[in-house]
Amino acid sequence: MQNFFSLSVLSVLVILSPASLYAQKIVPAGTAVMIRLEQSVNSKTAANQKVKATVAQDVVIHGKVLIPRGSPAAVYVTESAVSGQSATPEKLLLRLDAVTVGGRAYPVSANLAGDDGKPQQKSADTSAGAGGTKRGAVGVGADKPAAADKKDISFEPATVLNFRLKTRLRVH
Repeated sequence: MQNFFSLSVLSVLVILSPASLYAQKIVPAGTAVMIRLEQSVNSKTAANQKVKATVAQDVVIHGKVLIPRGSPAAVYVTESAVSGQSATPEKLLLRLDAVTVGGRAYPVSANLAGDDGKPQQKSADTSAGAGGTKRGAVGVGADKPAAADKKDISFEPATVLNFRLKTRLRVH
């Protein structure tokens, strides 16, 4: 009887241990998910367009790949506008709705990425996703800056966008 009680207590301690929390496969809020566009998208023609995209690099949490590079991603144009006047900035903003891991689509909530057309504020932080391009880039990777003086905004295939998760994501 005493062995049974000891075994029960030990089982509860193992279940509640921090190691088991890591095994839950949770991608925390604030994690960057780099997404590579597989097709071009243009502010002139992009209204509510679904854009073919994949995860550009592994998302690794506690040494485990939770979202592998190449996983399909559901990306949509959420806002696009072409400026006819200098006072109205052109913009092209995309949203990440889901990533597919192991054949299962997981809905995500992430910050918008793209170009909002607003002038860049000077900042010491010019890393990818921090707006390190000439215009109002939002989550644009440093390897593919947005065009500076055009009437429309385009992202070509292979453009990498940086989306930050707003909420945690549990991957099974």
